[in-house]
Order: sequence, then C-alpha cells, then structure tokens
Amino acid sequence: MRLTISHALLPVIYLVALPLNAADSIPESFQPKKESTVPTDLKTNSSYQDSWDYTQEKWGQKYPNLQIKDNKYLADRDIVLLNPAFSKQVVTLINHSYSVGNTLNSVQLNIGDGINEANGSEALNTLVKGEYVNSRGNIETGVLSVNSNGKAFNTVVDAYGSLSVSGDGEVYNSLIKTGGLQVLGTRAYAQANIIDGGVQQLSVTGNAVAEDNIVKNGGQQIIYAGTAKNSHIGDGSYQLASGLAQDTVLYSGAFQEVYSGKGETHVADSNTQVLAGAFQQITSGISENAQVYGTQTVSGVDVTWKDGSWTSDEGSKIRINGQTAKNSTIYAGGKQRIQSGTADGTQVYGVQTISGQKGGWVDGKWVDADGYTGGIRANATNTTVYAGGLQQIAWYGEADQNIIDGGTQQVDELGHISNTTIQNGGASTIAYGAYSSGDLIVKDGSLSMQAGSDHAWTENLGKGAYAANVDLQSDNAYLYIQHNDAAPESVVTIKQLTNNGVVNFGAKNGSDSGRFSRLDLNTLSGSGTFIMNTNLAGEEGDFLNISDSVSGNFHVLVRDSGYELTGSGANPYHLIYANGSSADTFAMTNGSVDLGAYKYYLVHGDASDKDNWYLSPTAVKPNPEPDPDPTPDPDPKPDPDPTPDPGTDPGTDPQPEPEPTPEPTPEPTPNPGPGTKPELSESAKSVLAMANVTPTIWDAELSTLRSRLGEVRNNQQNDTGVWGKYISSRYRISTSNVGYNQDLNGVMFGGDRTIALDNAQLIVGGMASYTHSELEASKSNGKVDSYSVGAYITWLHDSGYYLDGVVKANRFRTENNPYFNGGRAHAHDNSFGAGFSLEAGRHISFDDYFVEPYLQAAFFRGERSEYKLDSGMKVKADAAKSVKGELGTTLGKNVTLANGATIQPYMRLAVRHEFMKDNAVVINNTEHFTNDMSGTSGKYGLGITTRMNDRWAAYGEINYEMGHHIETPYSGQIGVRYSF
Repeated sequence: MRLTISHALLPVIYLVALPLNAADSIPESFQPKKESTVPTDLKTNSSYQDSWDYTQEKWGQKYPNLQIKDNKYLADRDIVLLNPAFSKQVVTLINHSYSVGNTLNSVQLNIGDGINEANGSEALNTLVKGEYVNSRGNIETGVLSVNSNGKAFNTVVDAYGSLSVSGDGEVYNSLIKTGGLQVLGTRAYAQANIIDGGVQQLSVTGNAVAEDNIVKNGGQQIIYAGTAKNSHIGDGSYQLASGLAQDTVLYSGAFQEVYSGKGETHVADSNTQVLAGAFQQITSGISENAQVYGTQTVSGVDVTWKDGSWTSDEGSKIRINGQTAKNSTIYAGGKQRIQSGTADGTQVYGVQTISGQKGGWVDGKWVDADGYTGGIRANATNTTVYAGGLQQIAWYGEADQNIIDGGTQQVDELGHISNTTIQNGGASTIAYGAYSSGDLIVKDGSLSMQAGSDHAWTENLGKGAYAANVDLQSDNAYLYIQHNDAAPESVVTIKQLTNNGVVNFGAKNGSDSGRFSRLDLNTLSGSGTFIMNTNLAGEEGDFLNISDSVSGNFHVLVRDSGYELTGSGANPYHLIYANGSSADTFAMTNGSVDLGAYKYYLVHGDASDKDNWYLSPTAVKPNPEPDPDPTPDPDPKPDPDPTPDPGTDPGTDPQPEPEPTPEPTPEPTPNPGPGTKPELSESAKSVLAMANVTPTIWDAELSTLRSRLGEVRNNQQNDTGVWGKYISSRYRISTSNVGYNQDLNGVMFGGDRTIALDNAQLIVGGMASYTHSELEASKSNGKVDSYSVGAYITWLHDSGYYLDGVVKANRFRTENNPYFNGGRAHAHDNSFGAGFSLEAGRHISFDDYFVEPYLQAAFFRGERSEYKLDSGMKVKADAAKSVKGELGTTLGKNVTLANGATIQPYMRLAVRHEFMKDNAVVINNTEHFTNDMSGTSGKYGLGITTRMNDRWAAYGEINYEMGHHIETPYSGQIGVRYSF
C-alpha cells in the first residue's frame, strides 16, 4: 500500500498533506505474490513418504547431517536438538521434498543446500526458534536455510531463530519476531515479510531483493547491499540503507539512516516517504526523491541505533564527507536539516534549514549545541521554496541557485546565499553578518536586509548585511532596509543595485518606525522609487549614499515622524549623496512631502554641490557650502564577486575576501540663510481649519429672532408653544493659512411660554440642537458633531420695540483626517464652548407693509484644545473666540388669506463684522499660527412666515453672505411651531 504522488498535484498536496499523513498507519500485511505448491493431501498421498522415523533413527545413531529427497516429507513435528554435542543437527530437503507445520527448535532445516538443488522442495508454516543449550553453554539457534531455488512460506522466526535465504531461494509471508533474524544473501528474494521486533538483514556480499516488508515494534531492516522495495517502517523501528532502499515509507516514530556502502556518489535510497513524526538521516551517499512530512537530516555526524532511538556521535564531529539529498519534497509540517553535505533540487513547502551548527540526536531528539561542526559546509542548491515554505541559512550554511517562489528565505548571521530569485510574492531576509553573492533577483516579492556596522564574517565586504548585485525588476519588487539597534551603526551595503521597484527604508512590518539607516551603494540604475524617513525635529533621518555612479530616474517619497521640532522654522536636510547625478536623477513623488508643519521639496545642489540632494522647505536649490567635500575616495576598487574562505578549523570563523566599500566623508551641513516661511503641510492646514470651525457652528445654530422663531408678535397671552426646525449651511473659508469648505446640517428643538406684561409680552424658552459638519480641503477632511442646549428670553413692546437674548452651550466632537504622505493621519478631540447674543430692534408697520431695523451683538468662546495626530504632530489650539456685530433691516408685507390664515414674505439686508483677529494655534510646540477671521461682510436674505390658524405656524429663510474671509453660498432653515 504505497502512496503515489504526482508532482502535478503538489499545490493541492501542500494544503492537505499534513493532516492526511499524520493519520496514516502502517499496513497489517501484504499479499504474497506466490503460494505454496505443497500438495494438500500430502500426508495421505501414497506418492509421498513420511521421513520422521528415518530422521530420528539417524540422529540417534549420531548422524548430525541428514538428506531427505525424492518425494519425502516432515510434517507437524517438534524437531528439537537431541544431542548437545552436535554443533548442529541438520536436515536437508531436495527433489520435491517438503516440510509442513514443523517447529525447528535449535536445529537446522535446509531447503536445498547450495550444492544440491532444492528442485521444488518447500517449507510451509514453519516455526523457527532456539531454546536448547549446546555443549559450549550457548543457546543453539534454530535455522531455516532456503537455498538453490528452494522456497519457504508462512515462516515464523522467534527468539534465537534464523531464516537464511541465498542462491535464488525465495521466502514469502515470513514473520520475524523479537530476537529473530532473517538473513538475505546472494540472489535471495523475500516478499511480504513482517519484521515484528526482529531483524531483516540484506548481506553486504549479496544482491538480495526484499519487497513489501513491514518493520514494526522495534524491528530493524539492515540493507548492507542488495535492494529493499516498498518497505514500511513503523514506530520505534529502523532501516539502514547502505545498498538500495526503494519506495520506503517511514511512519511516525520510525528511523532510516542512508549510509552508502559504495561511496558518496551511490544512490542508496530512492522515493522514500518520511511521514509526520518520522526521521531520515543521510550520513553518506545519495537519497533521491524523498517526500518528507517528518524530518530529513543531511549530516556527516554518525549516529548509533540503540534501544529504539538514535544517538549521534559525541561532540558532533563530522566524520564522513559526501552526503546528498536530491530532489526531495518537504511538505507542510516537514523539515529538512542540512548540517553538512548537500541538498539539491529540493521543493520546500515546510522548512529547510542549512546550518553547520553543532548538534545531533540524543535519545531520538535533535539537540543543538554551541559552535561550528567544521568539515564540508552545509549547502542547498536548486531549491524552490513555495508559499508556506521556509528556508533558513545559518552557521556558514550556503544556498545557491535557489528560487523563493511565494515562500520565505531567512539568511541568518554567518549565512551565505548566491544567485537567488524571488517571485510570486516570495520574501527573503538577509541578517546582519550574512551576505549574498552573484545575482539576487526580485521579480515579485520582497528582500529585507538588516543594517549594522562591521561584522567579523563580512567586514571586508561592507557594513551590515551585504549583497553583490540586487535587481528589483517590477513595481511589485521591494527592498526593505531594516534598522539595527544592536549595532553601533545601521548600514546596509549593496555593490550594484538595479531599482525598478521600491526601496523602503524600514522593516516590512514597520517595527523599526522612528529609527533610521544608511544604504551604501557602489552603483545605482533603473527607474524605481525610494521611500525614506526623517525626523526633522531631531535633525536625523535615512541616508542614501551612492559612491561610484548613478543612471536612471528615480522617485523619492519621504515620511517624517511629525514629532515636535526643536526650534522654530524649517531648514534643509541632506538626504542623498549620488556621485555623478544630474538634475533629473531624483524627483519627489507628488512634487512635495509633508514633514511636520511644512511642505518640503527635494532639491538638487548647485553646480558646486551637484552630487548632493536635500529636503528643502522651498522649491529652490539651497546653498549648503558643504565642509568638508562629501565626495568619497573611490580607491581602492573592490574586487569583483568575493568568495569567502571558510578555512578548515571549525573553531575559526571563515573570512570573505575583501571588497571594501568607499566610506563617505561626513555629510555637508547646509546653511539655509535667512528663513522664509514655507508652505504649510496638509496636516497643519487641517488642524488650523479644525481650530477655526467651532465659531461658525455656534453661529449657524444661533441666527436672529425671526430666523429662530418666525413671527411671534401674534402669540396669544399665556400662549405656550413648541417648535422645531431643520438648518443647513455651507461656508467657504479662506484665511492667510488655510482654505476649506464646511457643510453643516442639523435640527433644533425648543419650547417657550408667552407671558403678558403691561403694554408688552415676555417670551421665555429653552432649546436644544444637534448638527453635523463636514470639512473638505484639497487633501484633507474632517467631521464635527455638535450638541447644544440653550435658553432665550424675548421682550416685545406694543410700540414695536423688542429685545432678544440668547445663551447657549455646546459640546463639540471633532474628527480630523488630513492627507499625510500618501495616506491619512487621524485625530479625535472633544471640547466645549459657550456664548450669548443680544438683539434689539423695532417693528414699524405701514398698513400691510412693515420694516424691522435691528442690531445684534454675539460673543462665543470655545475651550482650549490639545491633541495629537497619530502621525506624531502635536496641536495646541487656544480658546476659539468670536465677537460679531450685525446691523440690518427686514422689509416685508402681511397678507391675510380668505380662510383667515396669514403669510408674511420678507427680505433682509444686513452688514456683519467680526472683531476677533488672534485665534492662536501652536503646532509641535514651536510653530505659532493665527486664525484671523476678522472683517466685514454683507448679508442678503429672503424668508416667509405663515400662521395657518391659532395653533400652527411655519417659517423658512435662506441667506447669502459674502465677506473677506468667509462666503456663505447659502444658509437656510425651515421650521414649524405649535401653540397651545
């Protein structure tokens, strides 16, 4: 029962292999390919003669060796050692003679003897054991020896029993129990055998074939020579493949050692399945086409099988060279460990580890130790790592000509890779103290390189992780430069970089955010993108250094921390040194980048500084006057493609041949000259807008008496009423710092009571409101939810004069989402505000017409606000204040309808003035701004009120306002009142 796996099904098998194989159990038995030809009527057939009496007689006469031939048989006898003085009591069957149902107890039965042909002789249903002590004081072994074309069927070999096969002998359906032995010699054949705690041995001098064998319960199959096919090795059992093991299945807890008896180029194992929990070690020679769900180890550290488990040589000394795993497939949950020697053509869905670290088997478990094993390096060639797979290289391990096809490659300290291709979303990480030689091609996926300083293993190549030639071939090809806190410096070195993808300074998962690195290149070519990080507040950031030459055109995207600045204003920052660069070599993505409170531009140095590139708050070339000259000394020229020398002493760290990278001289310090206020960043604009929004919300919810309540002069004495209205406004705000649109929608509810006075009425009421505002700028947006409660009192004199007072308090919940370097920053804040208004005027009637001049004053003060965007920008907004005066008049007409209802259309003309100029905002504790909304505006409106009967009234109004800092294309409301 062998599992046959097609390579065309590998992706499917990857998904399901672990659960299926973890549950596989060893088969009970196999069907014998041949059946016995012993006549079923043997004991009653007159053509055959029972030879038991003859045998007893001859042994009694002290003849130890007997021959039975010519249609004779022994059947259903306990054949035991009769004379301990005999070295062996032997019976040989030839020429159609048979043994049926006999027990061989410390005696030997031959089927053919190597001289005389068995000629159809067979043994059937034999039990072989040893219980008797010979004259030397040892237990005499029971033996069934099948030779010269003889055959044996259904043999059971118990303790001190032996089944020996040679000379074209054949045995079928044998059971070898604990203490029993089956030996297969020259031209022997054994099929459908069960090694149940015993040992099956294919002799070193033979060419035997063992097929369909089951080894279980601590049994052993020792293949010194010859071939074992379709062996199934169970828990606690062992197979030694020195000749050739084909199509072996290793079950959980099983062990196989491949130890070629014909040298390191000999294939000693083929098509083995190492199921989950099983172990295969290749100590010498070649294992090919293994399918691994458990563990495959390639190591020249010898192992010893004892008491059902493995133990490696003490000290993990490599004693044997020349071990190879060829074309193995490592499935999910499986592992291939290469400690020395080579794995070639491996397909990895699980884990492949290439490491020369000391370690070995201790009681069947692998235990790592400190130090390097020495000897032949661990090496993986032509490996393909698929999605879900992992390749790990460490401790002078090497990987060459590998494809990371959706999987992951991890090159740890002291690891080396060469000629690697990353595709289909694969990922490779090269640690500090590891390196890549040859070509490292990223088609679709990512390469991460850990920065550092000089390392003993790679110091002659360059600082940090090193790569000779990196080629990012597409928009989906990424190089990540990982910061290293543990090293004195954080530098990555690449000799040649072709960037047609993206180089990102920072770890793939963002774990090193806020920390910075340097990338040293000899040459750069392509047309890709560099994503870099700065903290201008701390005058620090990433740096790109190109020592020899650059060709192509590249985009640069810079992300700033947004942290607090250490001083006011903004200065240029030195970002790139590129020897031989031209004016169009680098360009900022989207033209500029938001860094803290300001926009920055990538600018090229002038003619005397043309190799340097700066982040500048102005889109002009700074005059840095660098001192000293930043041009690196190009000598000495690095040697091409260095090859490390591993040495032979395992205690000595191998040293790569030198490839010095020119060290850039200190960065120039630009002198920005007199500061000019740069353009504000989108984040800065957004927080300034948000600091300015609460007064307009408060104002939109306020309005005039008529806008709030409609015509209230006709209220009956002691009239009680409730009202509600919907309000909607749009504002277009423009200050010296920011411009934005604000759309407001909401509802207001209230109730009041009219109290009669001498020659006047007094209206006393309360109100509540909810409004939602949306803020939109070119690259930012925000939201404000406002909740308010208030009270009002209105005095109406019979002469037409009136006074109206309102006091109101608001709670504002703000959400700010400014554009920030290709994404969005976010912030939330809560604040309070309160204000009041006074309005005075007179209603003058001219028959059905009226005019209503009025004067209104309003004051609002918001709460101081302090919050932080998730980009790091800090915001402190002073209390937002508004002091407004409005002078206007309303002109209208009263119309009485036939049904008694009245309508009152009107128009309004007014002028407003905002007196407050100094609403202050501080960004990052240093940058001070003022929101100045002061100025005069004109206001124009149309409205109508109607009183349908004594209880119901409705009203509506729309206004337009235009001023220096504000335009209100519309501000409208529609309401209804019910009196009772």
